Amino acid sequence: MAEENKSENKNENKLEYESLVNQEEKKPPQNRERLIIITTIIAIIVLGIVIIFSLLFFGGKYNVTINYEIVKSEDLQEPYNEIKVELIGANTYEASFPVGESIELTSIEEGTYQLNIMAVNDSGLAYYYYNNPELFVNEDKTINDIKLEKSPLKYQIDYRWDNNDLYITLPQDYDQYLIYRRNSDGIYEPFRTSTQNTIILSSVPSEGLDLKFAVVKNNMVYDFSENYSFQKNSSPNSPIILSPSANQQLSEPNVYFVWQAEDPDGDSLVFDLYLTADSEQEQLIAENINTYFYQFNSLEMGKNYTLRIVAKDQKGGESTSQIRFSTKVIPEEKVYLYSPSGEMGVTIYEVTDPNNPQEIATIDTPGNVTDVINHDNYLYILRYMDGLSIAEMSDPNTPRLLENLNLEGINGIKIANGYLYARFENGQVSVYSIKDNPRDPEFLGYTDIKFYGALEPEIRYIQTQQDLKVEIIKGEYPVRINLNNRVFVAKYSLLVANADMKETVENSFSQVFDTLRLIFSTYKPEDFRNSEKIAEIENKLLSALNELFKTNTTNGIKEVTLDVSRVE
Repeated sequence: MAEENKSENKNENKLEYESLVNQEEKKPPQNRERLIIITTIIAIIVLGIVIIFSLLFFGGKYNVTINYEIVKSEDLQEPYNEIKVELIGANTYEASFPVGESIELTSIEEGTYQLNIMAVNDSGLAYYYYNNPELFVNEDKTINDIKLEKSPLKYQIDYRWDNNDLYITLPQDYDQYLIYRRNSDGIYEPFRTSTQNTIILSSVPSEGLDLKFAVVKNNMVYDFSENYSFQKNSSPNSPIILSPSANQQLSEPNVYFVWQAEDPDGDSLVFDLYLTADSEQEQLIAENINTYFYQFNSLEMGKNYTLRIVAKDQKGGESTSQIRFSTKVIPEEKVYLYSPSGEMGVTIYEVTDPNNPQEIATIDTPGNVTDVINHDNYLYILRYMDGLSIAEMSDPNTPRLLENLNLEGINGIKIANGYLYARFENGQVSVYSIKDNPRDPEFLGYTDIKFYGALEPEIRYIQTQQDLKVEIIKGEYPVRINLNNRVFVAKYSLLVANADMKETVENSFSQVFDTLRLIFSTYKPEDFRNSEKIAEIENKLLSALNELFKTNTTNGIKEVTLDVSRVE
């Protein structure tokens, strides 16, 4: 009974549960819908926040305005016709604008860009340009004072002429080479373009060319060079060699090479001198000299020479002339010994062969000869305690006694630098000059024994002021006075006031010589046969040279001596 009751209770409970479930299912789903609505609203809000955040921080677009100036050369006509702009970053923007208008870039996303602005032609060649590697765009902006310029370049340009063709060499390792030519309005306009750095311009017009050059690398034109003027160069006229003359035989190892040359274009000239002896190798003896004469002191005697002179105008033009000449064969130089022979005078020996001396002559003098000095072909003979004798020795085989000077008490002689020193038994030393007249010593005064034989004695009791002579020309030297005539100068010397002036003149030899040439060119050939005209020329030279050295006839050049031997 009890079990039946329990079973019935279970069935009742089950029925009651099912009834509750069915009732619950029949109720409206209000709570579920509310949950869905709330979830949807939250999602929309989150999405809106994300969109707003993206717009604020990632999605801005801006406008950029750029005002620029092209820094161009006014004398160049360059074919650029538009402005090309590039913004290179996370995104790349490119645009083109007419030359002269402002650059307007729109809808540029925020970011950092490389900004390139170029003035280009139809092929994209940039003549002027600007670059900013870091342009940050985060707002609308206007950029002012942008300057489009060329990159500077220092040019090394070489050229040469080959007949009428001009070869121009520009710097290497560039992509293109631009050549601009100056027109009649003074504007340089495009003339040639090349991919080679050596450019050949054939048949250059007689009026020449005025050009500028520029190089191109990576489509960028570098700054232009300075202007270069090219005109067909005429070579100098062949030099006219005046001295020595063709086939002339010279008797000395010293020679003045003298020539004349002109340039048809009036260009200044320089000269190279070459000398060939017999079949030996040609030697360059002077290079790039700008005078028309050259002194050469090292000829060898008994040889045949070829002198070649090259005239250069420093534009590549050259011309040359040459002549042949020779030097005399000099017999073997003999060696002589002049022996003081006491009361027998002087005995002269030829000692060319020291092992076989030959007596060749004697000089009879009064007194006791104890010393002799040979100087410039004159023999100075000391007659002990008696005097001094002078003999001319141009030919030792036939000496000529010229003077017997009585100098009582003399016991020694010396010669140095054109001074003759006479020592006396009382210790006194007399000084004579034999510079101008070796056969007639000129007494200058006395000096201390310490200056006995010195190059420059300290002279006391000087009787007369000693002027100094400077030899400019000694021996025949041709001076051209016009295209057809030459004047041969045998002597051109200056008498100067002191040693300093002598040194000044010697250091200015070419100027002194050119003054002579200039004054000579103002006279006619017959004037040089007139002694009065020669005196007039000497006075003009005196005035001109003192003016040149800013001196006068007291402290500078005191006298000019001129000797003309002939006129051709």
